Amino acid sequence: MPGAFRNFLALLGWSPPAGKEILSRDELIQIFSLEGIGRANSIFNFHENDPRHWTDDKALWMNAEYIRTMPLLELLPMVRAELRANKLWREEYDDEEQKWLIRTVDLIRQRFFTLKDFSSQGRAYFSDDFDFEDSAVSKNLKKEPRLRELLPGLANKLAEVDPFSATSAEVALREFAEETGVKAGLLINASRTMLTGQAVGPSMFEIFEILGRQRSVDRLRSGVPWFDALNELGDV
Repeated sequence: MPGAFRNFLALLGWSPPAGKEILSRDELIQIFSLEGIGRANSIFNFHENDPRHWTDDKALWMNAEYIRTMPLLELLPMVRAELRANKLWREEYDDEEQKWLIRTVDLIRQRFFTLKDFSSQGRAYFSDDFDFEDSAVSKNLKKEPRLRELLPGLANKLAEVDPFSATSAEVALREFAEETGVKAGLLINASRTMLTGQAVGPSMFEIFEILGRQRSVDRLRSGVPWFDALNELGDV
């Protein structure tokens, strides 16, 4: 993010007097002074071949803070450009689906570090063609064999929910957990992976509402992670 990059560069070798680190351009102009410049060399840590540390950790943290807190009207054009570049943008997002887009971006931005995350980690919100994290599948799906039958059963339960919202989806999921004698957390974590391909993310019930009943039901019924495993065995 331009503002985050500028903010980070300003703190390389200079310390603001009050110790505040997230500073707007106007704040930087007002409080910068030569007296705040340190004598020691600045340090910029990164590991070129490590996808998690491709740039300085503090720079990533600062970028995440900007994404998480900046006004949505300033963030949305940047998200639009990122989605367009990855063929995930739909013209409806400028018209009848604009409210949905705003809600979705506001929901998912809380855990993102860069704009690229909207088209990678956030891909499942904008497309039905998304990847499943191996660690998420292993942790949330493969450890409990019954989930292959439980998730389609949950889908059938959710298909009857009307109106479909975060609240009504939660009620239905917890009722289904009680009916089948499993912990709600098992279904919550498994549903998150089936719907987004991820192990972590926003509230699962908010995800249900954002994706809507039909997409939620279809993904719970899909069985894609199990089919992928069978295809891999076939290749072997």
